[in-house]
Amino acid sequence: MMAALILVFSVVALIQFAVSQWRSIWISVAQQPISESLQTATGLAADAIGADDFEMLARTSEQLCASPAQRNVWLKEVRIYYHLVRMVRSACSERLPSLGEWAKTELTACSRYAGAVLDQRLNANLAYASAMRNQ
Repeated sequence: MMAALILVFSVVALIQFAVSQWRSIWISVAQQPISESLQTATGLAADAIGADDFEMLARTSEQLCASPAQRNVWLKEVRIYYHLVRMVRSACSERLPSLGEWAKTELTACSRYAGAVLDQRLNANLAYASAMRNQ
């Protein structure tokens, strides 16, 4: 019985660590400065990206051709996280305003991540087009 309890606590701690590590990776990408090419492509300024802009940014990013080095960008996983947090926000924001504010902050971080990925892809495509033009 004690061994099973230790196993359960260990698995829960490992899952919590893995989620925290994964979240810190994409949050660090979301905090990178975004170039003006994003504003040109989407009409959104970097400081105007909000919680509701995720789907538009993610779809636009997925429509661009990614370079081989950018294939694993966690966008699908962040989309799942975005939808889970959005459900939490819609279910609990009226009864627990502090949870609603946390959810809004998380949704904005997800949107900023999608914007950063889109910005990276736009800049990679521009660099590729420039290199092809110079050859």
